[in-house]
Amino acid sequence: MVHVSNATRVPFQVLATGKWIKRMALAAAAFIMFSYLYSRGISPVWAAVAIVCFRGFFRFLYKIACLLVAAAILFCILSCLVF
Repeated sequence: MVHVSNATRVPFQVLATGKWIKRMALAAAAFIMFSYLYSRGISPVWAAVAIVCFRGFFRFLYKIACLLVAAAILFCILSCLVF
């Protein structure tokens, strides 16, 4: 019989909580995205099919969006330092 102390269980509980938070955030983001697309006339089913079929294209768009957001944040920080 292996004895597991309470100290070793705590990090795993924290990881499990973080995992649930990420899942809930992803679900909320997906809901917002599909609601926006539906309001523009695109069915959520076809949007999901497009994401699954063109996975590489959406990864490329995600990388471009991340780069633009990082550039905007850097610009804001530098503009606050200069002015």
